[in-house]
Amino acid sequence: MIKKLQVPKLFLACCLICYLYMILVIYVIINQYFTTSNTESPEKVLATVELAYVRMMMIVVAFFGYPIVLFSYLKYAKHVTIALTAWAIAMYIDDQFILYKILEYPDEVSVRVVLLLRPILLICLIWMSFELTYNKSTVE
Repeated sequence: MIKKLQVPKLFLACCLICYLYMILVIYVIINQYFTTSNTESPEKVLATVELAYVRMMMIVVAFFGYPIVLFSYLKYAKHVTIALTAWAIAMYIDDQFILYKILEYPDEVSVRVVLLLRPILLICLIWMSFELTYNKSTVE
């Protein structure tokens, strides 16, 4: 059922980094205690929680769906990877220019680590998209 995937080792390393990042994000979202008592705007905290859980659902779908697409339908994996990359870049740009002023993230180390590692995730996703677009990867 699952065929042998022939992609460069750098692609697999980037894929591993993306998966480790997704695990970290899911862990932080699930275990993060959002408090509305010590802030001047509880609406910001509630908006942050809602957005975090919506994004977590997308991450969970990508976490379980991407390997199925990658190992079963390599010709569609390129499109899925490009779509996930575009979504991640759009989220990053949206957060940088608009949402950091509106949302209030908890001031904890785990949240700061997740936010600081986002550019590494984007670089890995962009590299994976380039590899699938310009490299002649095959499935045996």
